[in-house]
Amino acid sequence: MLDVHIDDFFKDCATILLLGFKYFPAKQILYIEDICGPDQVDEFGLHSHRHLAALGAVMWLQEEGYIRFSELNRQESVDNFVLASKAFTRLLSANREDPSTTLAKEIEYAHLQSDSLSLARLIQQHFLTVDHAKI
Repeated sequence: MLDVHIDDFFKDCATILLLGFKYFPAKQILYIEDICGPDQVDEFGLHSHRHLAALGAVMWLQEEGYIRFSELNRQESVDNFVLASKAFTRLLSANREDPSTTLAKEIEYAHLQSDSLSLARLIQQHFLTVDHAKI
């Protein structure tokens, strides 16, 4: 079993990708609370570790070229959020065993079932693959 923070990372990535897919190609505001739930800042105005982890997933997906956005607003949201072509085409890819099932449907099903093992497998296989040509 993976560490909880890694399970949360996979769940956050799935949530972000599904939100982008749902509204593609429209740009939207993506609120970090829509990924990880409500957050209360502490007495110093700092967000919780869980909120910052969800924000980290957003930033990682952007750095890896899976999503785009124009700006970050006080660690609370990103403006003009949209899937990049790289993520959109992967989410549209068909399952080999059942060509009528897309990766987006598989991720959505695992997400709705709170199946962290399936989410981890799907995100790892389709979004964390190593491109050996670049090494």
